[in-house]
Amino acid sequence: MVHPDSSESDNKDEGDVTPILAIMGRFFPFDDEGIPFAGTTLVVKETTNQSLGDDGSTGLNVWDGAMLLARYLETKPEVVRGLRVLELGSGCGLVGIAVGLLGAKQVVMTDLEYALPLMRDNVALNESAWIDRKDPRTTRVNCKICDWFHPPPANLLMGSTDVNTTHPDVILVADCVWLSSLVAPLLQTLKKYTKESTQVIITYQQRGRETHDEFWEGIHSIFKKVKEIDTESAGVAKPDVFHVLLCSGRHDA
Repeated sequence: MVHPDSSESDNKDEGDVTPILAIMGRFFPFDDEGIPFAGTTLVVKETTNQSLGDDGSTGLNVWDGAMLLARYLETKPEVVRGLRVLELGSGCGLVGIAVGLLGAKQVVMTDLEYALPLMRDNVALNESAWIDRKDPRTTRVNCKICDWFHPPPANLLMGSTDVNTTHPDVILVADCVWLSSLVAPLLQTLKKYTKESTQVIITYQQRGRETHDEFWEGIHSIFKKVKEIDTESAGVAKPDVFHVLLCSGRHDA
């Protein structure tokens, strides 16, 4: 996730009455003992909210946006298979681990420091699943700190000095659009880590009009193409408040 100024909040106008997190109950079935995924079992543990981060420790729980993105990618494994994938705001690591199971060449999961111990534990719980996969590709999975207010250089995250492999092929963001104060840092981080050929897939639950409008305008200002993905045509149902976006083609690339 990010490191917001704790004095900031999501200012609402009279027409924006949705609470900041608008918890509506879990839509996608989840069991921390394991969920069926891509022919194996994906195990991701959560931790009781301990307010360890300025984002309210949201990185210690599995959110519907992460389940939605994982389930969509499960139907479209070619989107990540054999590619270098960067995830922003990885939290517990569900999406990044799912991508590893789908055959990504490299997965770099990122969040604030407080989220990394649980994320690494969850990676360890699933490591044997992609090692045992009958696939000649080798999946490398790393968990690293990325504060959107001070994002590190792309090559440090991706572990590369080769100019041709500095940037990821795919960037994933799951349910990270929830505070207005975090929208600009997220957008700037996306801009920093993308190039013309980078594919960005974003899922988020619309929780307030102001934050949604700011994000919607900002994402269109960065990318030439912003397409809303019809997940239902891929067999993945979702509530109307969830958006799944495919973004590509930087305006200034």
